[in-house]
Amino acid sequence: MNPTNEKVFQPAFEVIEKIEQAGGEAYIVGGAVRDYISGRPIGDIDIATSEKPGRIQEIFDKVIPVGIEHGTVIVRHQSISYEVTTYRIEEGYEDFRHPDEVTFVKDINQDLARRDFTMNAMAMDRHGNIVDPYEGKKAIEKQLIIAVGDPVIRFQEDPLRMMRAARFSSQMNFNIDLGTLEAMNEQAHLLENISIERIAEETVKLFSGRGFDNGIKALVQTGLVNHLPLMNQVELQPNAPKVPLHSWPEIIVYGIRIGIDTTIGNWARQWKLSNKVKKEAEHLFYAFSQFTTNKEVSNLLVYRLPFPLFEAFDRLLQAAGVYEGSLVEVMKNKHEKLPIFSKKDIAFQAKDLIQMYPATPKGPWIAKAIDEIEQAILDNRLPNDYEKIKEWVEKWNPPESNS
Repeated sequence: MNPTNEKVFQPAFEVIEKIEQAGGEAYIVGGAVRDYISGRPIGDIDIATSEKPGRIQEIFDKVIPVGIEHGTVIVRHQSISYEVTTYRIEEGYEDFRHPDEVTFVKDINQDLARRDFTMNAMAMDRHGNIVDPYEGKKAIEKQLIIAVGDPVIRFQEDPLRMMRAARFSSQMNFNIDLGTLEAMNEQAHLLENISIERIAEETVKLFSGRGFDNGIKALVQTGLVNHLPLMNQVELQPNAPKVPLHSWPEIIVYGIRIGIDTTIGNWARQWKLSNKVKKEAEHLFYAFSQFTTNKEVSNLLVYRLPFPLFEAFDRLLQAAGVYEGSLVEVMKNKHEKLPIFSKKDIAFQAKDLIQMYPATPKGPWIAKAIDEIEQAILDNRLPNDYEKIKEWVEKWNPPESNS
C-alpha cells in the first residue's frame, strides 16, 4: 500500500483494531476498497463488523446511532466519521428499496453476498489483505460491472441498482457484463417503482462521468431511458454530448438543445428538481441563446450570467459542439471590466427619472427606460455618469400615459 493510501486508511484501521481488541471482527468494505483496487481517489470509508450496534456503542466514546434498526452507527475517530454496520443478510424488498427483514450474522462472506456488484463486494482487513469471494478484483482488472449472484434478484431487491450500473459504467469507464446487461433489459420496467429523486441523483452522476458515453449507451441498450422523464423524446445516443455535463442545469439546457420539447419549468417539475436548479437552467438557457445568436461573449451575456455558472456555460458550449476550447478566461476578463454589475450600480435610478418627468403618470415606461439605460451602458454607448445619462434621457421621449 502506497504512503498516500496508508495515510487515508490509517484512522479506519485504528477503529478496526479497537473492535478486534474488544473481541470482534471488522473490515473496510464497499466503495473505498473498490477505489483502492482500481487506483481511484478514495472517498468515504465504511466499516462492516461482527459486532452489534450496542456493542460498538460500548467500545467507542463518540457514536451516533443513525440507523440502529439496520445495524448502522457512525463512529467518530480523529474527527472523521465512519459508518460502522453489523454483518447482515436481508430478505424481502416490498418497497423495492428497504429489506423487510434484517438478520445480523457473524460471517463477512454472508454480508458481502447481499451487495450489488462484485467490485463492491470486497472487504479489506487492517493489514491490507483483501477478502474477495466474488472475484471483484478480477472484474476491475477486466473493467467489467458484474452483479453479485443472480442479477435479476439483485435488481428486484432495489431497481435503482440498474441506474447505478449505468452510472458506474460512466464514472469508471467500464463495460457492463452481458448477463447483468440482459437482466437490466428484462427488469428495466421496475424503475417505475423508484422515486424520481433517487433516479435524478444517479442520472446527474452518469452524465458527469469520464465514460458518460458508456453510461448513455447502457441507458439506451437496456431500455432504462424509456423510464426517464422527457429523455425518451429523442434518440439519446446519437445526440450524446461531446463532453461530460456536471449539473442538472447543464443537462436541462442540453436536452432542450437536442430537441426535447418542453419548458425548463416542466423539466424541473417532472424530475422534482429545486428552484435553484430551475433558476440556474434559465440563466444558462439565456446565455446559450445569446451566444448562438450573436456568436460572441458580449458584455450583456457575462452581466446576466451569474459568475459561478461560467464553467457550466463553457461545458455546455463544448458539449453542444458550438465552441471548441474554453471561454472561461474570456468571460472572467469581460466580467472584471464590466461598467456595472447590477441595476443598483447605474448612476441614474428610477427616482431620478420620475423627478425629471413629475407630470407623467408612473407606469411600465419607467422600467423600460432603466432597461434601455442599462443596455446602452453595457454596450459602451453610454458612460455610467449621472449627467451623461440625464442628457441621454432628455433625448429619449417617455410615453405620456401608463400604457
